[in-house]
Amino acid sequence: MADTNAEVLSTLKMLLGIKDSEQDSLLSFLVDDAKNLILGHCRIDFIPRQLESVVPKIAADMYRAKGYGSAEAPQTVKSVTQDKRTVSFSETDTSADNFLKAYIQRLKPFVRKRGRVPSDIR
Repeated sequence: MADTNAEVLSTLKMLLGIKDSEQDSLLSFLVDDAKNLILGHCRIDFIPRQLESVVPKIAADMYRAKGYGSAEAPQTVKSVTQDKRTVSFSETDTSADNFLKAYIQRLKPFVRKRGRVPSDIR
């Protein structure tokens, strides 16, 4: 990967609006996790130049969706009732597949078909 981890971390911090270095360890972990998601999904050994900009975007989505920095998991409103006021919350789906859904079309040209195991064939 042509970008260094420092450049990817800097881009991620820009996307999240983080100015200090207090969360650098967490953000570096998310960058590595995003890279591993891409490598695993595409079955490739390195991140191609064309996908370098996707890494900080996926890491930013992970940071936002999983609510890092707070003790509780993020919740979304499941239902709202105006009369007698009822609000229900549900936890968000933060699985790896859910993160990649937004990027599937971008990753598709880089997916290596060779070496697939029978359980991967649908």
